[in-house]
Amino acid sequence: MIDDVGTIKQKLNELMEKDKTIESLVVVSKDGLPISSTLPLEEEEKTAAVSASLIMLGEKAIEDFKKGTFEEIITRGTEGYIIIVNLNQSSALLAVLNKEAKLGLIRLELKALSKSIMDILGGF
Repeated sequence: MIDDVGTIKQKLNELMEKDKTIESLVVVSKDGLPISSTLPLEEEEKTAAVSASLIMLGEKAIEDFKKGTFEEIITRGTEGYIIIVNLNQSSALLAVLNKEAKLGLIRLELKALSKSIMDILGGF
């Protein structure tokens, strides 16, 4: 698993190098634990916990409104965006973007990254 975390971190860093509008990327468990991240260690836990709360609310809303299964959450603020992409039953990918981000392109990049991460995580 340690090698897998290193491989995931490398992929996160590669996407951040490719797209400078991405401020951070974090793979989190839906229990609120960080799996891999581009954040400093002291920020990982808080970010993972907040992500878990957003995921729980998103999943509940999708279920209550009978809109299938949770795929992603997009939140927009005056200074940027937060996107959370479902990876599997136990994990998700969080992206924090600045306000210059091109959402269409970023969503495509996150979809490709998500597939790559799912391949690495397997049944986690």
